[in-house]
Amino acid sequence: MANTIITISREYGSGGHKIGHLVAETLKIPFYDKQIIEETAKKSGFTPEFVAEHEEKLTNSILYSFALGAIYGIAYPQKPQMKELPVAEQIFLAQKTVIEELASSACVIVGRCADYILKDNPNVLKVFIYADPIVRRRRAIEEYDCAEEYIEEIVKQRDKMRRIHYESYTVNQWGKKENYHLMLDSGAIGIEGCVSLICHASECFQPKSR
Repeated sequence: MANTIITISREYGSGGHKIGHLVAETLKIPFYDKQIIEETAKKSGFTPEFVAEHEEKLTNSILYSFALGAIYGIAYPQKPQMKELPVAEQIFLAQKTVIEELASSACVIVGRCADYILKDNPNVLKVFIYADPIVRRRRAIEEYDCAEEYIEEIVKQRDKMRRIHYESYTVNQWGKKENYHLMLDSGAIGIEGCVSLICHASECFQPKSR
C-alpha cells in the first residue's frame, strides 16, 4: 500500500469508526479520529472541548459561506482573514491544515471532510460506509447508548448534520458514489468483512497521476 491514506466517510451507526480503527491496526498505520480535535485545538488556540463542541456547527451567513468557498477555488473576489471568519470556519480551516499534515504518510482518517480536503493528494483511497437503517439504529442503541424511544430521529438527525456539514464545506455530494473508490454495506458484509475488503483494496490501489 506504500504511502496510501485511507479516508473513511460513514453514515451514523454504520460502524465506520470501528472499521477504520481495525483497518489501521491491521495495516499497522496511524488512526486519526478524535485525535484530530487535540491537534486542531493546538492550531486554532481554542480548547479541545471548545473544538469538539463547535467542529460541526455552521454559520448562517451566506457571505461567510462564499468567503470560505473562495479558499477552495469557488469564485470570490477576496480571501478573508482567519479572524474575520466565524468560529466554526476558523476551526474547520485549522482542522484542514492538521489533516493535510497527517496525510504526509500512510494513515486512516475518519470523517471531517478528509476525502475532499485531500482531493489533490494522489495517494488517497476514499471509502464510504453505510448500512440499512434498522442495522444502524440497533448499533446506535447497543454501542452508543442512544435512547431507544428516540433512535429513529437521532439517526436521521446525525446523518443530516453530517451531510449538511460536508456539503457546506465541499462541492461534493455526501454519499454519492462518484466521490469514493469503495462503498461498503457494513450491515450486509459485517465489520470484519469491511475491514478485510478495505485492506485488500489498499493493496490493489493505484494512485492517480497528478
